[in-house]
Amino acid sequence: MKKWVWTWLLFLLPGLACLAQTVAPTEYVTTQEDRKLAGEILERLRPEADRCPVGELAVRAGQMLLGQPYVAGTLEEQPEEILSIYLTRTDCILFVETCLCLARTARQGGDFEMFAEELRKTRYRDGQVTCYEDRLHYTTEWALQGIERGVLEDVTEELGGVPCDYPVFYMSSHPDAYPRMRNPEAVLSAEKRINASQRYYIPKSRIDAALKGIRTGDILCLTTTVAGLDVSHVALALVGEDGKVRFIHASTAAMKVVTDPKPIADYLLGRKSATGLQVYRVR
Repeated sequence: MKKWVWTWLLFLLPGLACLAQTVAPTEYVTTQEDRKLAGEILERLRPEADRCPVGELAVRAGQMLLGQPYVAGTLEEQPEEILSIYLTRTDCILFVETCLCLARTARQGGDFEMFAEELRKTRYRDGQVTCYEDRLHYTTEWALQGIERGVLEDVTEELGGVPCDYPVFYMSSHPDAYPRMRNPEAVLSAEKRINASQRYYIPKSRIDAALKGIRTGDILCLTTTVAGLDVSHVALALVGEDGKVRFIHASTAAMKVVTDPKPIADYLLGRKSATGLQVYRVR
């Protein structure tokens, strides 16, 4: 009898070990201050989470982060790639990503651990965090994965977008700018995937017509003249009572999270390096 029991235990152990790996919590680094702030935002979002669209929840999360400092390179601080969670210092894409994941977590009634899990699935290719190249460095690939997960919808074309045929190659052609890059082939593979996808953008000349279709919470991505780069800046749309489309973003000019005083059309026209806009709607 004992021999039979031990035989079954030996048979089950590999499966139990696999199950343990499956339910293990996400590994991450953060600070007490960041954890506390995330918890406070989730708590404030929960009462309206069931009746408010996720995009609008993301904007409300962004409004609770107004004034947080813009700090570049926060994801490069650790010696090895690991999920890094910071709300008290951010850049443009991290700000939008954080607001989106806070909103999705609040909608599910989740806590900080669920928020960390949302960030992992959003920031990394297939949610895998094993090396630097797993991170979705290009905003376009970040959005493509969001679309595949059913989190985002590309509404650029329906708002008047035209095909975007500018190839992406910036990372592979500027390896010195990415000292932690160890696998150029993985980067090339990501660039090929982006270049094989059907992409659209709304040129500056068509922005005025497109603005009527933008909603609060839409993710606005500024396309750029920089060769090989897809997007130079990311923000959350905020449609005012006057109908003008403004935006909340981590601003390099103000060096903090702000609601920009300029409507998005004026902001675009004032930036020579910006060619237009891509718009992703939170589902």
